Amino acid sequence: MITSLDNKKVKEFCKLHQKKYRNDRYLILDDYLINAAKDSNYLDTLIYVGDIPFEFSNSLEVSQEVLDKIAKQVGLKYVGVGKKIVECDDYGNRVMILDHLQDPLNVGRIMESAYIFGFDSIIISDDSADIYNEKCLKASKGAIYKLNICIRNLSEEIKRLQENGYKVCATGLRDNTLELYEVETTDKMAFVLGNEGSGVTSEIMDICDEIVKIAMVNIDSLNVAMAGSIVMYQFKI
Repeated sequence: MITSLDNKKVKEFCKLHQKKYRNDRYLILDDYLINAAKDSNYLDTLIYVGDIPFEFSNSLEVSQEVLDKIAKQVGLKYVGVGKKIVECDDYGNRVMILDHLQDPLNVGRIMESAYIFGFDSIIISDDSADIYNEKCLKASKGAIYKLNICIRNLSEEIKRLQENGYKVCATGLRDNTLELYEVETTDKMAFVLGNEGSGVTSEIMDICDEIVKIAMVNIDSLNVAMAGSIVMYQFKI
């Protein structure tokens, strides 16, 4: 059992709160997420106090004081260290694309909605929020482990999607913008959601097949996670 706050492993675990130290590992602080990670083979290490919550080969018993330091919370009985999400080039029939989203909470909520509405993959620009941020993980409610999550160059991936028969639609406002009900549903579809403040970048919008909008009354904008949920509901399989 580790009881020293100065233990080398403890210091390494504490650093995982910062993105620059995460690399391929990250902290999981929610019980449900830890179990979801385990069930999907994404749990690397189980760190616990007292009785072990479930059998796991790579387990580490620590004192409560040490766990409190690692978690930066008081009173948790176990935390996890997660493995890097495996990316797959087979995107399935429904894809959500995130262009420069900055709030990890929005990214996590979009993951949850994507899983609920049967989307297969989420492609995220490399300048978007960190998917291993605690807020993103918790908001995803485990969907991060059930979807194909890829960090890619969006221009290259959109072109590749189009070459493989996907209709790619960006959300936004231009002269040729269609309302959702005007968009013809096809077998393979992908939708781009943009930054919380500035929307989809013009460079990405230029290469999309169609521009779509959500008809609204009384307001002229929606939270990006809410907008994404509406789009995914409309085009769920």
